[in-house]
Amino acid sequence: MEDNRNKILLSEPTKAIECIKNAPGNTAIILDFDETLLLRNSTAEYINSLRPRWLGFILFKFISVIKPWVWLPHPFRDCKVRDWFLVVIPTILLPWTLLNWQSKAKQLATEHANTELICAVNNNTEATVIVASLGFRFVIEPILQHLPLKYDLLVSCRFWKAGDRTKGKLLMMQEVLSESEIKSSILVTDSEDDLPLLQVVEQPCFVIWSLAEYIAPFQDFWLISLFEKMKNN
Repeated sequence: MEDNRNKILLSEPTKAIECIKNAPGNTAIILDFDETLLLRNSTAEYINSLRPRWLGFILFKFISVIKPWVWLPHPFRDCKVRDWFLVVIPTILLPWTLLNWQSKAKQLATEHANTELICAVNNNTEATVIVASLGFRFVIEPILQHLPLKYDLLVSCRFWKAGDRTKGKLLMMQEVLSESEIKSSILVTDSEDDLPLLQVVEQPCFVIWSLAEYIAPFQDFWLISLFEKMKNN
């Protein structure tokens, strides 16, 4: 007999929209951020905004090659902490990135907002709206400021806390909601990592949005082709 316990069933975007529109006032609507509320990945976009670009690229590649996260003790010794190093170290070394990010964040919010999802949320004025992400608060907040979204809480990862990346959204929600609130909630996400939370909530909506796109950092940078040639020789 086939075991379906660890399977994620895809939902149509229309199902998520209807669930949100019809959610009663005591319902928590939990929204994933990257490639859901924002149709891009905020962490990748932040890394790609490092300037000067050649120096940001070298830092990104250097950290990716030495993989400092593999030196950490369990449970931090895995790729979930990788983005913490790729974001925090370049930010410390190139602190002006924080200022540059403000204008980039506004551009992302203007050009890549999931307007269909945002409209559905804003039409439900009674439910509690929680934006939940394993991305970084200081990266996400400037984008949220420019999204026309009414939300009650942002739950995300802190700058100095690499361990936040290992929690998962179920544990994150357990820190801000009661067990009954989680069980009666709606979750809209595109991430398979959210399976534990998807299995708990009353209305799980695992949705891949057609306009969502992950663009790897420095994908269009000329140095990347040179780097790949050197690596393959």
